[in-house]
Amino acid sequence: MRTSLLLASTAAVAATTLATAVPATANAATKATTKISFKASTTSSAMLTVTGKLTATGATVPAGLPLTLQCLPVIKGMPWYTLAPRRGVNAPVTQAGGAFTFKGTTGCAHGMFRVRFAGNAQLAPATSAPVRDTRINAMVVGWKVSPLKVRKGGYVTFSGTLKQDPKPGKYVAFKGQRVYLLIKYKGAQEWKRFARPKTDSKGRFSGRWRLYKNASFAYLYYGDKSHYYDSPQKATNVSVR
Repeated sequence: MRTSLLLASTAAVAATTLATAVPATANAATKATTKISFKASTTSSAMLTVTGKLTATGATVPAGLPLTLQCLPVIKGMPWYTLAPRRGVNAPVTQAGGAFTFKGTTGCAHGMFRVRFAGNAQLAPATSAPVRDTRINAMVVGWKVSPLKVRKGGYVTFSGTLKQDPKPGKYVAFKGQRVYLLIKYKGAQEWKRFARPKTDSKGRFSGRWRLYKNASFAYLYYGDKSHYYDSPQKATNVSVR
């Protein structure tokens, strides 16, 4: 999965965690101890939903307390970073009693999620225990469109190899998967599917299309219950002479 010009949707995987409370500091010994529990689910199109609750010992959690959702990438040495909510969705805050919800996008395959509360005058800060994103990355390599200039009515050919990384960063062939080939003619607003080749034992797929006017081409692997989708960061343009 990568930042893409196309999105698909499907399947979700869930994880649950109980948080570790961060003790109150010495100069704030009267603050109530807090903890966070949450569930995180992802879809093949990289949509993330988090639901959880902030609780406090001997105190009631009010509405409106800001929370932060973070991801730790699987890449060694990368720091935790804050995930932004989806467009039109507010950053996570508590409801009365401490419940909260977050909806955003994620690119954290094999990485970890956590939720943080910074604390306030009455409540101590807390950081949840991390939860791993178990959805597997999938990626097309060697995507090729040829030729980029073709005579009217000539054929354009397409090829690539779909891979997955069941072990973080170690990509292997992903056989038996449908990869959809897409076209958008110059001036059109929508992409259309024109082929859906299945990957062979080495993850390879191919196709061709007879072209009569300028168009852009892309591919889309939709993902499944355990894999993220993939499509190119930008389309490949082919012109007709």
